[in-house]
Amino acid sequence: MSSIKVPKFYRQRLVLSLLKQSGGTLSKMDFQKLLFLLHQESGFQYYGFVPYRYGCYSYQAAEDISTLEMLGWLRTEGNDIVLSQSASLRDLLPPEQVKRVTLFSDTHKNLRGRKLVKYVYSRYPYYAIYSEMANDLADNKLLLEIESRRPDKKGTTLYTIGYEGITLEAYLNKLIQNNIRLLCDVRKNSASRKFGFSGGTLSRILPKFDITYVHIPSLGIESVKRKGLDRKADYEALFADYKEHLPRKRPFMKEVHDLLIKSKRIALTCFEADPEMCHRHCISDYLEKYEKARVVHL
Repeated sequence: MSSIKVPKFYRQRLVLSLLKQSGGTLSKMDFQKLLFLLHQESGFQYYGFVPYRYGCYSYQAAEDISTLEMLGWLRTEGNDIVLSQSASLRDLLPPEQVKRVTLFSDTHKNLRGRKLVKYVYSRYPYYAIYSEMANDLADNKLLLEIESRRPDKKGTTLYTIGYEGITLEAYLNKLIQNNIRLLCDVRKNSASRKFGFSGGTLSRILPKFDITYVHIPSLGIESVKRKGLDRKADYEALFADYKEHLPRKRPFMKEVHDLLIKSKRIALTCFEADPEMCHRHCISDYLEKYEKARVVHL
Protein backbone atom coordinates (compact mmCIF):
# COMPACT_ATOMS: atom_id res chain seq x y z
CA MET A 1 0.00 0.00 0.00
CA SER A 2 2.30 2.72 -1.31
CA SER A 3 -0.09 5.57 -0.49
CA ILE A 4 -0.48 4.68 3.17
CA LYS A 5 0.60 7.49 5.48
CA VAL A 6 3.63 6.75 7.65
CA PRO A 7 2.76 7.03 11.35
CA LYS A 8 3.92 10.36 12.77
CA PHE A 9 5.24 9.11 16.11
CA TYR A 10 7.88 6.49 16.83
CA ARG A 11 5.66 5.09 19.56
CA GLN A 12 3.05 4.23 16.90
CA ARG A 13 5.72 2.61 14.76
CA LEU A 14 6.76 0.55 17.78
CA VAL A 15 3.19 -0.72 18.07
CA LEU A 16 3.29 -1.89 14.45
CA SER A 17 6.67 -3.54 14.92
CA LEU A 18 5.46 -5.40 18.01
CA LEU A 19 2.39 -6.64 16.13
CA LYS A 20 4.50 -7.79 13.19
CA GLN A 21 7.01 -9.63 15.36
CA SER A 22 4.13 -11.22 17.30
CA GLY A 23 2.66 -12.83 14.19
CA GLY A 24 0.42 -10.00 13.02
CA THR A 25 -2.45 -10.60 15.44
CA LEU A 26 -2.81 -10.02 19.18
CA SER A 27 -5.79 -9.86 21.47
CA LYS A 28 -6.26 -6.40 22.97
CA MET A 29 -5.33 -7.74 26.40
CA ASP A 30 -2.21 -9.53 25.15
CA PHE A 31 -1.19 -6.42 23.23
CA GLN A 32 -1.36 -4.24 26.35
CA LYS A 33 0.58 -6.77 28.44
CA LEU A 34 3.29 -7.33 25.82
CA LEU A 35 3.66 -3.62 25.17
CA PHE A 36 4.05 -3.09 28.91
CA LEU A 37 6.69 -5.82 29.21
CA LEU A 38 8.50 -4.44 26.19
CA HIS A 39 8.86 -1.15 28.03
CA GLN A 40 9.86 -2.75 31.31
CA GLU A 41 12.35 -5.24 29.91
CA SER A 42 13.71 -3.69 26.71
CA GLY A 43 14.31 -0.08 27.65
CA PHE A 44 11.57 1.63 25.63
CA GLN A 45 9.97 4.73 27.16
CA TYR A 46 7.24 5.67 24.70
CA TYR A 47 4.21 4.69 26.80
CA GLY A 48 3.09 4.91 30.40
CA PHE A 49 0.76 2.43 32.10
CA VAL A 50 -1.71 2.37 34.97
CA PRO A 51 -3.23 -0.46 37.02
CA TYR A 52 -6.65 -1.25 35.59
CA ARG A 53 -9.35 -3.93 35.35
CA TYR A 54 -7.10 -6.57 33.80
CA GLY A 55 -3.75 -5.16 34.90
CA CYS A 56 -1.39 -2.75 33.17
CA TYR A 57 -3.09 -0.47 30.66
CA SER A 58 -2.03 2.47 28.49
CA TYR A 59 -4.69 4.96 27.43
CA GLN A 60 -2.27 6.49 24.93
CA ALA A 61 -1.60 3.10 23.33
CA ALA A 62 -5.34 2.44 23.01
CA GLU A 63 -5.74 5.84 21.36
CA ASP A 64 -2.86 5.07 19.00
CA ILE A 65 -4.51 1.80 17.98
CA SER A 66 -7.55 3.81 16.89
CA THR A 67 -5.33 6.26 14.99
CA LEU A 68 -3.42 3.47 13.23
CA GLU A 69 -6.71 1.84 12.29
CA MET A 70 -7.90 5.08 10.69
CA LEU A 71 -4.60 5.33 8.80
CA GLY A 72 -5.07 1.80 7.43
CA TRP A 73 -2.17 0.11 9.19
CA LEU A 74 -4.31 -2.29 11.18
CA ARG A 75 -7.87 -3.26 11.97
CA THR A 76 -9.70 -4.48 15.04
CA GLU A 77 -11.78 -7.63 14.83
CA GLY A 78 -13.74 -8.13 18.03
CA ASN A 79 -11.10 -8.41 20.76
CA ASP A 80 -8.23 -8.81 18.31
CA ILE A 81 -5.87 -6.29 16.73
CA VAL A 82 -4.81 -7.40 13.25
CA LEU A 83 -1.94 -5.94 11.26
CA SER A 84 -2.88 -5.01 7.68
CA GLN A 85 -1.14 -7.53 5.41
CA SER A 86 -0.60 -4.96 2.66
CA ALA A 87 1.18 -2.47 4.93
CA SER A 88 4.94 -2.20 4.48
CA LEU A 89 6.86 -1.92 7.75
CA ARG A 90 10.33 -1.39 6.36
CA ASP A 91 12.40 1.46 7.79
CA LEU A 92 9.76 2.50 10.32
CA LEU A 93 12.13 2.08 13.26
CA PRO A 94 15.92 2.29 13.62
CA PRO A 95 17.55 -1.15 13.17
CA GLU A 96 18.68 -1.28 16.80
CA GLN A 97 15.09 -0.85 18.01
CA VAL A 98 13.85 -3.48 15.57
CA LYS A 99 16.40 -5.90 17.00
CA ARG A 100 15.16 -5.24 20.51
CA VAL A 101 11.55 -5.84 19.53
CA THR A 102 12.50 -9.02 17.65
CA LEU A 103 14.49 -10.42 20.59
CA PHE A 104 11.68 -9.56 23.00
CA SER A 105 9.03 -11.18 20.80
CA ASP A 106 11.08 -14.35 20.36
CA THR A 107 11.66 -14.58 24.12
CA HIS A 108 7.97 -14.15 24.96
CA LYS A 109 6.39 -15.96 22.01
CA ASN A 110 4.81 -18.63 24.24
CA LEU A 111 3.29 -16.13 26.67
CA ARG A 112 -0.32 -15.42 25.81
CA GLY A 113 -3.67 -15.20 27.56
CA ARG A 114 -3.91 -16.07 31.24
CA LYS A 115 -0.31 -17.28 31.31
CA LEU A 116 0.88 -13.86 30.14
CA VAL A 117 -1.34 -12.00 32.61
CA LYS A 118 -0.09 -14.11 35.53
CA TYR A 119 3.51 -13.52 34.42
CA VAL A 120 2.96 -9.76 34.50
CA TYR A 121 1.16 -9.83 37.85
CA SER A 122 3.89 -11.90 39.49
CA ARG A 123 6.63 -9.49 38.40
CA TYR A 124 4.75 -6.20 38.63
CA PRO A 125 2.06 -6.67 41.31
CA TYR A 126 1.28 -2.94 41.59
CA TYR A 127 -0.44 -3.11 38.21
CA ALA A 128 -2.82 -5.79 39.49
CA ILE A 129 -4.29 -3.78 42.39
CA TYR A 130 -7.54 -3.14 40.49
CA SER A 131 -7.56 -6.40 38.56
CA GLU A 132 -10.78 -8.35 38.18
CA MET A 133 -8.75 -11.46 37.32
CA ALA A 134 -6.31 -11.58 40.23
CA ASN A 135 -8.38 -13.88 42.44
CA ASP A 136 -8.64 -16.44 39.64
CA LEU A 137 -4.98 -16.30 38.60
CA ALA A 138 -2.92 -15.65 41.71
CA ASP A 139 -2.06 -17.88 44.65
CA ASN A 140 -2.30 -16.60 48.21
CA LYS A 141 1.29 -15.42 48.26
CA LEU A 142 0.84 -13.32 45.13
CA LEU A 143 -2.51 -11.99 46.33
CA LEU A 144 -0.81 -10.76 49.50
CA GLU A 145 1.91 -9.17 47.38
CA ILE A 146 -0.72 -7.39 45.27
CA GLU A 147 -2.57 -6.27 48.38
CA SER A 148 0.63 -4.77 49.79
CA ARG A 149 0.87 -2.53 46.72
CA ARG A 150 -2.50 -0.91 47.33
CA PRO A 151 -2.24 2.75 48.41
CA ASP A 152 -2.63 3.02 52.17
CA LYS A 153 -1.94 6.70 52.80
CA LYS A 154 -4.51 8.16 55.16
CA GLY A 155 -5.28 11.45 56.86
CA THR A 156 -6.88 14.63 55.56
CA THR A 157 -4.54 16.23 53.02
CA LEU A 158 -4.86 18.85 50.31
CA TYR A 159 -2.60 17.98 47.38
CA THR A 160 -1.83 20.03 44.30
CA ILE A 161 -0.72 18.60 40.96
CA GLY A 162 0.09 19.92 37.49
CA TYR A 163 0.16 17.92 34.27
CA GLU A 164 2.86 19.86 32.44
CA GLY A 165 5.53 17.52 31.08
CA ILE A 166 3.96 14.20 32.12
CA THR A 167 1.72 11.63 30.49
CA LEU A 168 -1.84 10.91 31.52
CA GLU A 169 -0.69 7.58 32.92
CA ALA A 170 2.06 9.17 35.06
CA TYR A 171 -0.48 11.71 36.30
CA LEU A 172 -3.00 9.00 37.20
CA ASN A 173 -0.36 6.97 39.00
CA LYS A 174 0.47 9.96 41.20
CA LEU A 175 -3.20 10.24 42.15
CA ILE A 176 -3.54 6.51 42.77
CA GLN A 177 -0.35 6.15 44.80
CA ASN A 178 -1.32 9.05 47.05
CA ASN A 179 -4.82 7.66 47.54
CA ILE A 180 -6.50 10.77 46.13
CA ARG A 181 -10.28 10.46 46.36
CA LEU A 182 -11.29 13.64 44.54
CA LEU A 183 -9.66 15.82 41.87
CA CYS A 184 -10.62 19.49 41.92
CA ASP A 185 -9.93 21.17 38.58
CA VAL A 186 -9.27 24.88 39.15
CA ARG A 187 -8.69 25.83 35.51
CA LYS A 188 -10.96 28.51 34.13
CA ASN A 189 -11.40 26.45 30.99
CA SER A 190 -11.01 22.69 31.34
CA ALA A 191 -10.33 22.15 27.64
CA SER A 192 -6.84 20.88 26.80
CA ARG A 193 -5.04 19.96 23.60
CA LYS A 194 -2.83 17.57 25.56
CA PHE A 195 -4.08 13.99 25.37
CA GLY A 196 -6.20 12.97 28.34
CA PHE A 197 -6.40 16.26 30.21
CA SER A 198 -9.62 17.85 29.06
CA GLY A 199 -12.28 18.01 31.72
CA GLY A 200 -14.54 15.70 29.76
CA THR A 201 -11.87 13.01 29.53
CA LEU A 202 -10.87 13.31 33.19
CA SER A 203 -14.51 13.13 34.31
CA ARG A 204 -14.88 9.91 32.30
CA ILE A 205 -11.64 8.20 33.33
CA LEU A 206 -11.19 9.13 36.99
CA PRO A 207 -14.32 7.35 38.33
CA LYS A 208 -12.82 4.09 37.02
CA PHE A 209 -10.23 4.53 39.77
CA ASP A 210 -12.83 5.62 42.34
CA ILE A 211 -11.72 9.24 42.04
CA THR A 212 -14.38 11.94 41.78
CA TYR A 213 -13.85 14.83 39.35
CA VAL A 214 -15.06 18.34 40.19
CA HIS A 215 -14.48 21.47 38.12
CA ILE A 216 -14.62 24.89 39.81
CA PRO A 217 -14.01 27.37 36.97
CA SER A 218 -14.64 30.36 39.24
CA LEU A 219 -11.26 29.70 40.85
CA GLY A 220 -9.49 29.87 37.51
CA ILE A 221 -7.71 32.82 35.90
CA GLU A 222 -8.97 34.42 32.71
CA SER A 223 -6.78 33.43 29.76
CA VAL A 224 -6.30 37.07 28.78
CA LYS A 225 -4.49 37.67 32.10
CA ARG A 226 -2.10 34.83 31.37
CA LYS A 227 -0.83 36.20 28.08
CA GLY A 228 2.66 37.64 27.84
CA LEU A 229 3.98 36.13 31.07
CA ASP A 230 7.70 35.88 30.38
CA ARG A 231 9.47 36.80 33.60
CA LYS A 232 9.15 35.70 37.20
CA ALA A 233 8.03 39.23 38.04
CA ASP A 234 5.11 38.85 35.60
CA TYR A 235 3.90 35.77 37.47
CA GLU A 236 4.37 37.42 40.82
CA ALA A 237 2.21 40.33 39.69
CA LEU A 238 -0.44 37.92 38.38
CA PHE A 239 -0.61 36.00 41.64
CA ALA A 240 -0.60 39.18 43.72
CA ASP A 241 -3.66 40.30 41.78
CA TYR A 242 -5.27 36.88 42.23
CA LYS A 243 -4.69 36.93 45.98
CA GLU A 244 -6.10 40.45 46.22
CA HIS A 245 -9.38 39.21 44.76
CA LEU A 246 -9.56 36.00 46.81
CA PRO A 247 -12.04 37.49 49.32
CA ARG A 248 -14.55 37.64 46.47
CA LYS A 249 -14.02 33.93 45.89
CA ARG A 250 -14.73 32.85 49.46
CA PRO A 251 -17.82 30.79 48.51
CA PHE A 252 -15.66 28.76 46.12
CA MET A 253 -12.83 28.47 48.64
CA LYS A 254 -15.40 27.16 51.09
CA GLU A 255 -16.51 24.67 48.44
CA VAL A 256 -12.97 23.35 48.18
CA HIS A 257 -12.66 23.15 51.95
CA ASP A 258 -15.98 21.33 52.23
CA LEU A 259 -14.77 18.84 49.60
CA LEU A 260 -11.59 18.33 51.61
CA ILE A 261 -13.53 17.69 54.83
CA LYS A 262 -15.83 15.24 53.06
CA SER A 263 -13.36 13.35 50.86
CA LYS A 264 -10.27 13.71 53.12
CA ARG A 265 -7.70 13.40 50.31
CA ILE A 266 -8.23 15.76 47.39
CA ALA A 267 -5.97 17.37 44.80
CA LEU A 268 -6.16 20.75 43.13
CA THR A 269 -5.10 20.53 39.51
CA CYS A 270 -4.00 22.91 36.79
CA PHE A 271 -1.35 22.87 34.05
CA GLU A 272 1.99 24.08 35.38
CA ALA A 273 4.39 21.54 36.89
CA ASP A 274 5.79 24.02 39.42
CA PRO A 275 3.07 25.05 41.89
CA GLU A 276 4.81 28.39 42.42
CA MET A 277 4.18 29.16 38.75
CA CYS A 278 0.50 28.29 39.05
CA HIS A 279 -2.38 29.99 40.84
CA ARG A 280 -3.27 26.73 42.59
CA HIS A 281 -0.61 27.54 45.18
CA CYS A 282 -2.57 30.69 46.06
CA ILE A 283 -5.59 28.54 46.82
CA SER A 284 -3.63 26.01 48.86
CA ASP A 285 -1.78 28.78 50.72
CA TYR A 286 -5.11 30.36 51.65
CA LEU A 287 -6.57 27.08 52.92
CA GLU A 288 -3.38 26.26 54.77
CA LYS A 289 -3.41 29.65 56.51
CA TYR A 290 -7.09 30.09 57.29
CA GLU A 291 -8.36 26.49 57.50
CA LYS A 292 -5.16 24.82 58.77
CA ALA A 293 -5.20 22.43 55.84
CA ARG A 294 -2.23 20.10 55.44
CA VAL A 295 -0.82 20.81 51.96
CA VAL A 296 1.41 18.62 49.79
CA HIS A 297 2.54 19.57 46.28
CA LEU A 298 2.99 16.58 43.97
